[in-house]
Amino acid sequence: MSKTVSRRNALQLSLGAAAISLLAACGAKDQVGADGKKTVEIKVGYIADYNGAGLMAVADQQGYWAKAGLSPKYVPFTNGPLAIQALGTNNVDVAYIGSGALWLPASGKAEIWAVNSVSNADRIIAQPGIKSLADLKGKKIGIPAGTSGDQLFTLALEKEGLTRGDFQITSMDPPTIVAAFASGQIDSAALWYPLIDSAKKGKPDLVELFSNADFIDQLTFPSTFVAGPGRAAKDKELATGFISVVKSANDYRHANQDATVAVTAKFLKLKEEDMKAQAGVAKLFTSAELDELSAKGAIYTWLTGLQEQFKAAEKIKEVVDPKTFYNAELYVSTATV
Repeated sequence: MSKTVSRRNALQLSLGAAAISLLAACGAKDQVGADGKKTVEIKVGYIADYNGAGLMAVADQQGYWAKAGLSPKYVPFTNGPLAIQALGTNNVDVAYIGSGALWLPASGKAEIWAVNSVSNADRIIAQPGIKSLADLKGKKIGIPAGTSGDQLFTLALEKEGLTRGDFQITSMDPPTIVAAFASGQIDSAALWYPLIDSAKKGKPDLVELFSNADFIDQLTFPSTFVAGPGRAAKDKELATGFISVVKSANDYRHANQDATVAVTAKFLKLKEEDMKAQAGVAKLFTSAELDELSAKGAIYTWLTGLQEQFKAAEKIKEVVDPKTFYNAELYVSTATV
């Protein structure tokens, strides 16, 4: 692995440390709910979009947390690497991440507790008039390092026979990318919906050069819920409680997508029409389908494929057995609440 890449990955993991340190770092605490029953606090990291917050919103509305004996405390993040860093400092117990951050569980920084969905939200976007990635040679591209957007950019480079050295790449956080793209400070970006909707407000004629769908035959892009490495073994009751909530919320979402859009919009204090657009960029599964995909090894295949891509991009040193960071048996054996 090159020193440049190592420094980039180290920088990504350190971003936002000052903000994260302001959160209260503490273990799970017993609480008493409104019905007088004891519950355990669980700190849940989420990303403020439909895929990153939908199951949390449903779990709140449907009372699944209380049924599982849990009381959630929500902590927002802008990307997966920051959320995983917070796991390492005990500022959250479990967090949502996109597929681009799965190199961190593969590196031993986290373990997967549940799959959320398969994404088609990522895009390589460019200013109007740009027709190909080659047109961007020597131009400025904003990329949130270590994310699914970064992952898609690597795939696009491989497909076009280009390298990162062909461009002026700047590592930026997602909100900054939106502002820089809209103002014309950068020529292209590796980003995802719904942030691209925000970019379109400033540049309605922006061009989408690549999406996840362009590589669906090569890779599957799952978003997941992760915890610190070894956490399920140390605190199985918390793990199974969380998984039971996620499974219940997942099945509700699958059967009631319009209602989930509405409750997620309310949870995030956003417009329902924005949530509807976001809901269209993910493939959803029932929990029974995820049980089967887990039991038959399909999810392990997804994770192995991603690791091979991460290794080629020099984000990980070697491909490891995905069973080291995803316990399919734990997921399958956990029932809904």
